Amino acid sequence: MDTITLRSMEFFGHTGCLPEEKENGQRFVVSVVMLFDEIRGKVTDKLEDTCDYSKVFDKVKETVENDRSDLIEHLAYKIAGVVLDIASGSKCVVVTVSKPDCPIEGKFETMEVSVTRERE
Repeated sequence: MDTITLRSMEFFGHTGCLPEEKENGQRFVVSVVMLFDEIRGKVTDKLEDTCDYSKVFDKVKETVENDRSDLIEHLAYKIAGVVLDIASGSKCVVVTVSKPDCPIEGKFETMEVSVTRERE
C-alpha cells in the first residue's frame, strides 16, 4: 500500500460551537493521509499517474475557510469527502483536524479529531 501525506497544513476558519469562534475565527491545523493500492507515478514519474496534492491542498483550504460547522468532527468528515473526490485512486483517507487555540481554560498543545473514510 502507498500513501501520500499532507501534514500540518494551517488555515484560518470559523468552525466551533461558541459565538466567538463563529465571529472571530481561529487557526486550524489539518493533516491528510491518502492510502492507495499503488501509486503508479512512483514508476512512471508522471503527474497524471499520482494525486496532485496541490489540488488537495487548495480544496482543503477552501473547505476550512468556508466551513461554519459547530464540530471539528464534522469538518474532518467534510474534508475527507472532498479529498476522496479529488484523489480518485485513493482507497481510504484519514483526516486529522486540530484546534491549537481552542477556547478552553488550561494548558494543552491542541484539541484534535481524526476521521477515516473509505471509498464506497
